[in-house]
Amino acid sequence: MVGLALAIYLASHGLASQSGTWVEISGDILTELAKNHVPSGDPYATATAGISVDRTNGDVYLLANNIGICKSVNQGKTFSLVSGDAVTGRFETGWGLNIDPGGRRLMAFTIYGSSAYSSDGGQTWTRSQLSHLDYGAVDWRDTGRTFLAIGHESGGKLERSADAGAHWTSPGTGYWGVGLWDRKTFFATREGSPGILRSEDGGQTWRQVSDAAVAAPVMEVFRGVCYWLGEHGLLVSRDRGRHWNLLANSPSGATLGPMFGRDAAHMVVGTPNGLFETVDDGRSWSAAAPLAPEIKVLRGGRYGTYGWDPIREIFYASQMRMPAYRFQVSN
Repeated sequence: MVGLALAIYLASHGLASQSGTWVEISGDILTELAKNHVPSGDPYATATAGISVDRTNGDVYLLANNIGICKSVNQGKTFSLVSGDAVTGRFETGWGLNIDPGGRRLMAFTIYGSSAYSSDGGQTWTRSQLSHLDYGAVDWRDTGRTFLAIGHESGGKLERSADAGAHWTSPGTGYWGVGLWDRKTFFATREGSPGILRSEDGGQTWRQVSDAAVAAPVMEVFRGVCYWLGEHGLLVSRDRGRHWNLLANSPSGATLGPMFGRDAAHMVVGTPNGLFETVDDGRSWSAAAPLAPEIKVLRGGRYGTYGWDPIREIFYASQMRMPAYRFQVSN
């Protein structure tokens, strides 16, 4: 059942309650792309492999596996390939496609292909000189051109770029989680060890600022606040990551998100039991949508990817080797 606070919020914004059906939306674009793209023969490079949404306008970005980024401006009814050959490969986590919470800018951190950056909603792309990256953070609130990423099957190799992927350096290996406050303030976690590390000098030196174990590989920043899903709930810092507090009543097992809504109090997280929504800055949560067919939310945000259009209350899902889906919340 929808919580009272959520029901009031939805009603006041002309939105619907949480019921609906997942509908496949990728068949037409995949059929069209198949006319000009020869299958790679890789059994993992089929169908789709990741999806995300620009929260400011609802534009949907879908990765056609091993082909490129396709964009929809009509809520997934139709898609068109917008990345040319600048983006190839696939995503294996919910953070492979990182979109600026402020809109338009996005970075595709792909594996087994080419990674690339767009500053204009996918109209133009700049290839990264380094790829085969599992996921990455971007300093969207500062330059929007500083990246911190983890290499795929690299022993947790941390990779950093200060120029939108034109040049990269590595502070070392053995890392797992990443985050950025600005071009110099980095965050990371170590593989197999609890605790959040913070650096004020671009990753040259680190200081542990929390003992909490994180559950999601990428820290999120929204309107001056740092968010990181932890093993025991959503961790929040309001002082640039120097100190962290655990939000009470966070949905159990959340490892995907948070995805941000119309304001800082409105968020969605993904758990093994479905997608959950808060409208009061995490004080209470209500079921928002079930998981899409066969697209699970696993520990560390592996494989399944979900996107959210908070303007129209639409959820999207995609996973490597699977179709993409849309869930329109309805009465």
